[in-house]
Amino acid sequence: MASKPKIKIFDHTELRNEIDKATDLVSQVDLAKWAIRVARQVLPYLEQEFPNNEKITNGFKVNESWQIGEATVHQVQQSGHMIPDDEQEKYIAEVNLFLEKIH
Repeated sequence: MASKPKIKIFDHTELRNEIDKATDLVSQVDLAKWAIRVARQVLPYLEQEFPNNEKITNGFKVNESWQIGEATVHQVQQSGHMIPDDEQEKYIAEVNLFLEKIH
């Protein structure tokens, strides 16, 4: 069953369905590693408006700690909530602009 986007971002339903099928075959740790690799590729495009953002850096660190069993899922979730909603909206808008450019 297709997942639903959890954030307001340009969605490509066919690609999302393909990713859903593939993620059923991969561990949560491998998915987290993949997500961090993708996020690191997008991060330079956000650096101009959000340079050296400790909240983002902390999110990477907590997720990487979870991957090796040194952080809980709850800690990963909390690191995501450290970024206020209005800042998240700015990040999402920047990512949307980036995706529109490469789409």
